[in-house]
Amino acid sequence: MYWKGLLIAIAFDVACIMGNPSLVTGPEPPVPVRHAPSWVMNQEPGVTMQTSPEDAELDAAGRLEDSMMVYLQSNDRDAAAMVSLARMYVAHGWYDAAIGPLARAAQLDPERRSIWSLLDRALKMTGKAKITDAELTKQAQQFVESVKNWGHSC
Repeated sequence: MYWKGLLIAIAFDVACIMGNPSLVTGPEPPVPVRHAPSWVMNQEPGVTMQTSPEDAELDAAGRLEDSMMVYLQSNDRDAAAMVSLARMYVAHGWYDAAIGPLARAAQLDPERRSIWSLLDRALKMTGKAKITDAELTKQAQQFVESVKNWGHSC
C-alpha cells in the first residue's frame, strides 16, 4: 500500500510539473510600455509620454492663447480680453508678444491707466524705453491682423 501511494504521488507531481507548462513558466510577462521621445508630437496610441510641469504650463498657456484669439475674432473691440491676453504673455516673460494686444487695447480704451501701466512694463522689459505713436499704431494693426488670421494657417 505504501508503494502504491508513493507511486501515485510521484506520478501526480510529474504530471503537474511536466504536463502543465504554465506552472513552470508562470504567467505571461506584461507588455513593456514604450516612452516616446519628448520631441514626438503625434504619438502612437498606447504610448505614454512623460511631461514636465513646465510643459504642462506651456500647454495651458497655449490653450488660453488659442481660446482668447478665437474669442477676439468675434469680439474685436473687447479691450479687457486683450489686456487679459497681454497679462498672460507678461506672466510667461513674453513681453514682445504683449505689446500688440496692449497697443490695440490702448486704442480702444485710452483712459484706462492699467493698460498704459502694463504697456510701460512690457516695453521696459523688452529694452525699449520709449515708443512712438506710429510704432504703437503699427503694433496694434499687426495684432488685429494676427487675430484675423488666427487658425487659418496651412
